[in-house]
Amino acid sequence: MADGLTTGPARAVGAFAAALGCLLAGLLGGFSLSEMPWSTMGPAAGVVLACSLRWGPGAGAGAALGAALALLAQPLPPLDIAAALVALACGLTLAWRLLRQVGFERRLERARDVGWLAVATVAVFAPVTAVVAAGALRWTLLSPPVDRAGPLVAAWATVGIGALLTAFPLLALDRRVAVVLERPTRLAGALLLIGAAVVATLLLCAPSNRIGGLGTLLPYVTPLLLVALAVRHGAPLAAAALLLCTTAAALVTASGPPWWAAAIQPAPLATGAWLATQAAMLLLLHAGAVEARWREQRWEWALDGSRIGVADWHVHRGEGFASTAWRALAPGQEPGWTPAAWLGQVHAEDRAGLEAAIALIDSGQSGRQQLELRMRHDETWRWRQATLLVIERAPDSRPARILATLADVEERHEALERQRLSASLFQHLHEGLLVTDAELHVLEANPAYSEILGVPRERLIGTVPSLLSPAPDDARARQQRAEMWGALRERGSWRGELDERRADGQLRTLQATISTVPGAERRTRHHVLVISDITEQRRQRELLERQALYDELTRLPNRAQLSTLLAEAMTVADRDGFLIAVCYLDLDHFKPVNDRYGHAAGDRLLVELASRLRNTLRRRERWADVAARLHGDEFVLLLRAGSIDEARRAIVRVLRVLSQPYLVDPASDPVPITTSLGATLYPLDRQDPETLLRHADHAMYEAKQSGRNGYVLFDPASRQEREALAMAQSEIEQGLDRGELMLRYQPKVDMRSGRVVGFEALLRWEHPIKGELAPHAFLPCIEDDGLLVRVGDWVLSQALEHLAQWRRDGLDFAVGVNVSSRHLRRADFAAQLAALIARHGHDLAPYLELEVVETAAIAAEDSPTTSAQMKQCRELGVRFALDDFGTGYSPLRYLKDLPADTLKIDRGFVHNMLDDAQDRGIVEGIISLARTFGCSVVAEGVETPAQARMLLDLGCDIGQGTGIASPLRAGQVAQWVRDFRGVFVIAPAGAADGLARLGG
Repeated sequence: MADGLTTGPARAVGAFAAALGCLLAGLLGGFSLSEMPWSTMGPAAGVVLACSLRWGPGAGAGAALGAALALLAQPLPPLDIAAALVALACGLTLAWRLLRQVGFERRLERARDVGWLAVATVAVFAPVTAVVAAGALRWTLLSPPVDRAGPLVAAWATVGIGALLTAFPLLALDRRVAVVLERPTRLAGALLLIGAAVVATLLLCAPSNRIGGLGTLLPYVTPLLLVALAVRHGAPLAAAALLLCTTAAALVTASGPPWWAAAIQPAPLATGAWLATQAAMLLLLHAGAVEARWREQRWEWALDGSRIGVADWHVHRGEGFASTAWRALAPGQEPGWTPAAWLGQVHAEDRAGLEAAIALIDSGQSGRQQLELRMRHDETWRWRQATLLVIERAPDSRPARILATLADVEERHEALERQRLSASLFQHLHEGLLVTDAELHVLEANPAYSEILGVPRERLIGTVPSLLSPAPDDARARQQRAEMWGALRERGSWRGELDERRADGQLRTLQATISTVPGAERRTRHHVLVISDITEQRRQRELLERQALYDELTRLPNRAQLSTLLAEAMTVADRDGFLIAVCYLDLDHFKPVNDRYGHAAGDRLLVELASRLRNTLRRRERWADVAARLHGDEFVLLLRAGSIDEARRAIVRVLRVLSQPYLVDPASDPVPITTSLGATLYPLDRQDPETLLRHADHAMYEAKQSGRNGYVLFDPASRQEREALAMAQSEIEQGLDRGELMLRYQPKVDMRSGRVVGFEALLRWEHPIKGELAPHAFLPCIEDDGLLVRVGDWVLSQALEHLAQWRRDGLDFAVGVNVSSRHLRRADFAAQLAALIARHGHDLAPYLELEVVETAAIAAEDSPTTSAQMKQCRELGVRFALDDFGTGYSPLRYLKDLPADTLKIDRGFVHNMLDDAQDRGIVEGIISLARTFGCSVVAEGVETPAQARMLLDLGCDIGQGTGIASPLRAGQVAQWVRDFRGVFVIAPAGAADGLARLGG
């Protein structure tokens, strides 16, 4: 309610000024009115109340001190002064509390505040002060009742008039008065009116009438001047002028009553009443003005809040008014608004419409017109909505007063334009567009979406589209949806390709983009799906890829793709430790075939050759044989091999397949065609892909020079390679002599009964620098050397020695030993083996199993010496197992005659059979072959219960692999067997994978 003085010095100055002002007001009241102490208390009380309300309690306290000093300056007894101060304090306290209670605002900007000020001063402060002071000054209460009313009323009037005359000006006068008087013309006018009012008051309050008959008009002159001042410059300035008039009246009447009040008793009270009447008049004017201003302000706020400008036009008077909002919407117009000025600001294309609307209004044909037009604003044209309304008509029903409103609709126009553009794009977009809610129900779909998928819009609305179905039937589609929803959860959008069937069943490839549209609290509100049919583009892309990477005639990889495949094969070979035979082959005498039968027949021959090459390829999870066509009749093969011998055998069988006659012309006999082949072995020939192909090409040329229909292995013949090979052989021999070679034993277990049936002896080299090395890391270096036979003899001797010890310890199982084809081809192999067995004094032959790779066994069938050695070993009681069965090129007619007791399924098939139906079929076929040929079967590489379960289901009971046990040192075998309690047993129905793992 109070402005407050913020700093200590300011509060002190304010309190001093309030005290001084209150002292002067009290003294002036005492000079002018003889009603003691009321004449002093009234003006002083008004100052105290105004200071307290305006500047806070500090200023009020200073004013109260000034009031006390003013009373002390009067010729009154001390008791009367004390009583007057008590009465003053009581009245001010009640008035203060009342104003605080009703929420009084000292700026007097509301009519209610003006009214409450009058009530607080006249109806509360004045009577309370009069009654309390009169009671304290016993002379009133001791008077007869009939004599009490007059003094009390006089006291009430004196105090109330004095308080009102000082409080109102002090509260109303503020900085707004200075703002009003900033212009010199207004300041001069205000000073003229104030001066005239003061002069009129001095003439009126003089002891004698100095202007004769005109003096009778003076009581009305001052009020008129004050009213004019209030109307022109505001009631606060008029209140300040009234305060000056009151001061002038007090000074003049100090020497005697006014000439016109000489007959009125008490005369001073009449003067006060005259001044109070003017104060009341100004209060009423101020109350009305602030109420009108408040209503106008609220109206302007409402218009500003709604961003609507208002203009008013008096047709007959030619006067107009434009609000601030109007002038903001139409810059350049003065407050005196006219329709003509408005027309000048309207866009030329819209001016005719506005003129027509004004004409309709002016003719009386319409009372209201609304239109949208463009108006200039900051060098641009902006859309406005104008409304013309007749609010007053002349007697002839023609408009007398027109109200116009103006609203900014530029944003709405832009929004509508964007909406129209969006709607047009939505309808005519070539891409399919679909919008769903948060639960994926379709809200809208454009025609392109319906056309792409062949589903009418009406069937889509309210349904969950199949593209957003979380679990479609197709496995590839499920994977695509999983990727899509994962990206949506993580990033809020996804873009990729989706496979989807149209309503007519056609499978289409779609380029899809889906995004989430967040709503309140970042929760998903909509999903937006954009699709385009890229089936043809994908077909073209795949065609281009095939043309770029595959030979068009044979559908084999071309040279560009071959480079990539060769690099990948080299990486896998380095990782898994096998050889890659890079074979470069060329048909012998192919040109005569073309010349005799034509190019079409030649193409048919090449297609048939490519088909035969495909049939020779093998594919596993980590590697695959590769056939490629370079150009003409030149092809390349990438064949996996475990050794040089295996690579040679693979090449021979490929040449055998390719040498079969070709039917190039149905009307002619098959044409015999031979092939020349050159090969190089990686990593023995450790070069880059292009160099490997060049080496293979050189070898093929040598094969051609050597008479065709054969092959040549590329020999780098470099001195460094020979030296490196010699050093490696020497190092291996030294390792054998130093006892660095050793055997590890991996158990073979009956997975159904949990019984240990045997161990496989695995060769290892404890290299002093490189650590433990597997055979493929060093045996290829001695494959064509007699050292390989010596190492083989050592392995057999060690294995038999360990087997004999285990037999002496009461352990009953067999031991398998790997034997190379070179070792087996030795003429005295069987005799040497018999001597080793006899050396241990036990019949160990039935417990020894020689493991020969499939390709070596097939070669043995072709070699009389090797075949004889195997038969002699069988006569000793030694059994044979075909190792890595299924990875070679074994015709079934050979298997029938092989002396094999066991078939060992290659670990690659076991590893992939859970996920690869072809590998699972191969495993099942090997098991079936074993039954047919009366062999037992062992699965290598068993690592998981699921693999064991499937093997058992397929009929293979014996398994070997790290899932059962890793290779053991010889000294660990006996204890491991004694501690073994079974590995895999059939679990109850419903158990995971159908197996349970037990301790071993």
